[in-house]
Formats: sequence, C-alpha cells, structure tokens
Amino acid sequence: MKMKHHKREYDWVSNCVYANYKIPTKCICGGAITVEADDRGRNYYICKDFKNDGLHIRHDCLTALEEELDCLRSQYAEEVSLAVSCNLN
Repeated sequence: MKMKHHKREYDWVSNCVYANYKIPTKCICGGAITVEADDRGRNYYICKDFKNDGLHIRHDCLTALEEELDCLRSQYAEEVSLAVSCNLN
C-alpha cells in the first residue's frame, strides 16, 4: 500500500514538473486535455476543467510541438551515436 502511495505521489510530482513542457497527456488535476482555440485562432492544449488558478494546464500547441520535436531529435542523436560506437567496437 505504501509503495502505491509513493508511486502516485511521484507521478503527480512528475506531472507538475513537466506540465508545461512538450505535449501534455493529462492535467495536474487529473483532468483530460483538449485542444481549444483562442480569439486570435491560436490553438492550446487545455484542461477540460480549466480555471486560471495555476493548477491546470493551458499550453500553446506550437510551443508544445517544438519541444516534442527537440526531445525526439536529441533521443535520435543519442541512438545514432550509440549505434556508431557499437559498430566501431
């Protein structure tokens, strides 16, 4: 029981830390994420229960996609360097 509690707490802290980084999958509050547009036509990943109290996600889609691509590029570079080093040995 104690391990499950620690796992849930770790997951929640992880969600808080990475809440506004990359494409969100779940809000800090546990709510689902939807895509909505503002008055200017910009799309945002936003919690379905969004209130402007700092406990919910509202993240620009373009920024999230750029962050996701940067992460994928760095992972790819690591894989390539690992493959090259394995082939050299």
